[in-house]
Amino acid sequence: MKLEIIEDEPKSLIIEFEDAERSIAELIREKLQEKPDVEFAAVTKTHFEVGKPRLIVKSTKNSKKLVLDAIEEIKEDLKEFKAQLPKK
Repeated sequence: MKLEIIEDEPKSLIIEFEDAERSIAELIREKLQEKPDVEFAAVTKTHFEVGKPRLIVKSTKNSKKLVLDAIEEIKEDLKEFKAQLPKK
């Protein structure tokens, strides 16, 4: 997965997903919205058919760290999910 950082400020982060569909960005956005330090988290596309998804995060703390923390939490959630699936 290729990413392009459009904006990287302490309290603002915009990441464009070059070759991904919207679902990964939406998963991160959903986890971010649970955080009290996140003021705004959204996923947009410049064009609904051919645009690339962008994750936009505005926060009161370091936005990049909040995104990285959200990704770690998603990884843990997936580990728990995987452990509950029957092995067959």
